[in-house]
Amino acid sequence: MQISRAQRNAVAERITQLERAFYGRGPSNVKVSVSQEDPVSLIVLSIDSLTAADSLLSERGYRAAVLRHHEALHEATRADFVGAVEEVLDARVHAYLAQVHPGTGHAVRVFILADLGDSLELSEPSQ
Repeated sequence: MQISRAQRNAVAERITQLERAFYGRGPSNVKVSVSQEDPVSLIVLSIDSLTAADSLLSERGYRAAVLRHHEALHEATRADFVGAVEEVLDARVHAYLAQVHPGTGHAVRVFILADLGDSLELSEPSQ
């Protein structure tokens, strides 16, 4: 599977739109990297993705609260981000991982793409 520059740009735009819609602001920049080796992975780095409230909590020593907040957001919006990537790439996402650094505001989303014909369903993590 080859992922074009146009597809990477479209993924970056969709991620920015979703973050803006869900978090009230978008990141200052989004970078998309691709590993073409099997399994193909798409790595999305959002720069400056913390909200004003997240930044305040982090500055005042409540970094664990920022992490918990973003973990909940990542779980609540999982289907939206996976769906956007699947639509842009016309490929199934086999696994999705997301994390934010509470100090720098860098957020990373990793999408592992399923092989064509892979019948595994994207499973929701247990709660």
